[in-house]
Amino acid sequence: MQQELSTQNSLENLRDILETLTDELSPLFRDDSVQVSSWRRSLEAVSESLQEQTLRIAIVGSVKSGKSTFINAMQGRDLLKRGAGIVTAFITRIRSGPEGKGWVEIKSWKEINAEVNEALSLLGLSRTAEGLESIDMRVEEDRRILEQYLQEIRQESLVGRETFDPNMVLLIGYLNGYKTLSGFVRDEPVILEFAGEELYRHQDFVSQESQAVYLKDMELQLPIQWLGDMVEIGDCQGSDSPNPLHFGMLQEYLLGSHFILYVISSRVGMRQADLKLIEAIKILRLLPQTLFILNIDLDEHSSEESLKRLQERVSAELHQLVPEAKVYGFSALFQLLDAGNSLDEISPREKRRLEGWYEEELMVEASRQGYRRFSEDLQNLVKRERNRVLFGGVLSHLQRVNRSMKDSVSTRQKLLSKDQEELKALADQINIRQQSITAALSTVEHTLDGLRNSLKEHIRSAVDSYFDTKYGPIINDTMQLIENYQVNSFPQSKAEETRKWLANLYLFYQEFRQMLSRHIIDKVNLRIIDFAKSEEEHIEKQLMEAAAGYWDLLGQAIQQYQQTLTDSGLALSLVTPEELPRPKKPAISPPPFSAFLQRSDALGRGSLLMRFGLRRLTHLFSGMKDKVFRRDSVAGSGEKVFREAVALVRKETQKELLTSFKDYRQNFKFMYLFSFTEQYTKSLIQLFRDFGEATMIDIGHLQEAARKRGTSQQNATEDLAIVEHRLEYAAEHLRNLEQSLGILT
Repeated sequence: MQQELSTQNSLENLRDILETLTDELSPLFRDDSVQVSSWRRSLEAVSESLQEQTLRIAIVGSVKSGKSTFINAMQGRDLLKRGAGIVTAFITRIRSGPEGKGWVEIKSWKEINAEVNEALSLLGLSRTAEGLESIDMRVEEDRRILEQYLQEIRQESLVGRETFDPNMVLLIGYLNGYKTLSGFVRDEPVILEFAGEELYRHQDFVSQESQAVYLKDMELQLPIQWLGDMVEIGDCQGSDSPNPLHFGMLQEYLLGSHFILYVISSRVGMRQADLKLIEAIKILRLLPQTLFILNIDLDEHSSEESLKRLQERVSAELHQLVPEAKVYGFSALFQLLDAGNSLDEISPREKRRLEGWYEEELMVEASRQGYRRFSEDLQNLVKRERNRVLFGGVLSHLQRVNRSMKDSVSTRQKLLSKDQEELKALADQINIRQQSITAALSTVEHTLDGLRNSLKEHIRSAVDSYFDTKYGPIINDTMQLIENYQVNSFPQSKAEETRKWLANLYLFYQEFRQMLSRHIIDKVNLRIIDFAKSEEEHIEKQLMEAAAGYWDLLGQAIQQYQQTLTDSGLALSLVTPEELPRPKKPAISPPPFSAFLQRSDALGRGSLLMRFGLRRLTHLFSGMKDKVFRRDSVAGSGEKVFREAVALVRKETQKELLTSFKDYRQNFKFMYLFSFTEQYTKSLIQLFRDFGEATMIDIGHLQEAARKRGTSQQNATEDLAIVEHRLEYAAEHLRNLEQSLGILT
């Protein structure tokens, strides 16, 4: 961790030195000097990059695979505790830092009441609900009504049902946690901070669902010495969570992750949920950055041979899906308990387990070796990625500025000794060569601007085709899914059981909505991401291929310019790389389609609430109830009305989804892909300008200086010598950093 902080501090110090030298040198240039502008622009990019120095590692796996225990093992103490996580709508982030601290953010009353009333709108009607107005959780009578309402729902529609309803669990959680958490809630969101020994208090807010439901977000900072600084670990919800929203949140977090640590429980091995998650990782193009951890339950194995057979079996299953998978087998719980803690510091039960494991020396050593291999490989990967992604770009900018400044200073020193005629002749030659560089840059910018507009036309056509309401693949498949959804026959009811008919209708609606929610999260979101990644790759390929030829053109112009200076006894240290460097990709991701199906923009991370014309449906269902009361003596009338209601649900759902798809298509096109193209083109053009303009030595003031001989010239020469010495100091430190980081710039 100290090494990363030292590297960052060194880069910041070197940036400060070069910024100071830029200010000192700028009076020697014209106000519109492109070279000075290139220095300032590069140093500004360095400042921005140094503020974004975070590598994101996602911890994924199925429910109860041991993800939290694994994270605790990584940081060497039993700190992170989570409940079932059924409806909590956030991912716990653990940042590696110098000290232990953290915070939890508690929702406001406005957010809580909005969530409660949204959840209520999606539950079946009961006698209490018919007169139910907006609920305010702060009012005792409202809470009593809500509790009575939920009891009726349990009796009427949840008995014997298998479909998980996150809305029901959400409301129960708010009621059960009110006594404990209501005292912390205010009119605005509240952030509670913890540090030092108080850090364990965060567990009071996340250990049970009835408490965690009140939370909006949370983050911990923990010293993980072996992993280094500037790392964020995301404790993601289980991939097989019954709440569809969790898989959508997982997808969104993975889109911004650099690495994935995939935890598999030895008790259950590979499951259907793993197939879904691995396919998602593949679509996100993150399989090469994924390490697989087989979390071993030592209590289930009697020998090292048994442990070895398990690892071979899971590895064989995994390699069928991911042939290049790296699998590490160890016990996260054993690693946590064995991480230097005294036996007196753990519970008696864990102490007995640990003592029993110590008796199995071969198994214990196998687990330790597996963890050592994992931690060494992860540490090397993180170091390499941190150096390449975080430090590499910063180092490249600083080196280019430093070399450009050195060229400018050394050239100015030598040119000051020339007379006016020599300077004038050289200035004319330099001007011609610089015009060639400027012309090359102008050609590149014009060409890439034209290609950008052409790519936008391609994007417009591709997106409109993909989201075509009649023939678009995901829309057509979704509409067919709705149309073909199987509904069981409505059971004949006696007149006195008519109320159960309405409960059955809402039971169908909830199951139908759950099915569609999963389809949108599991299928639609991922297919859109796959399409988005393909379009990104196409845009990047087209721009890079077009720019590559002009990189050679720019290189030739710079070489001719440098040769002119060399012929005059001058030399430049700044050279253009033979191959066009890839610009930093825009930090922009495709918006999840599921976000367009959330009822409340204010909640952001609220429950996934499908908006299928509920007010209209509720009104019509109430009318249907009266209709059944009037016709309950007619055979089959209940069945007919039930079918009419099912048809209405399908029709309204399709209508709402088509509207959402149309809105999403425009957002996907303009806010995402058009923006990606604009930013990538701009970065590519800027890369050309950075290298070209950094060579543009301004000798305009030199001609003026040549006319001012004597003391002023001597003072200028001495000042430049001091600047040159400071630039050499910076260059030496940059070379040392380049060597220590193993980066080729």
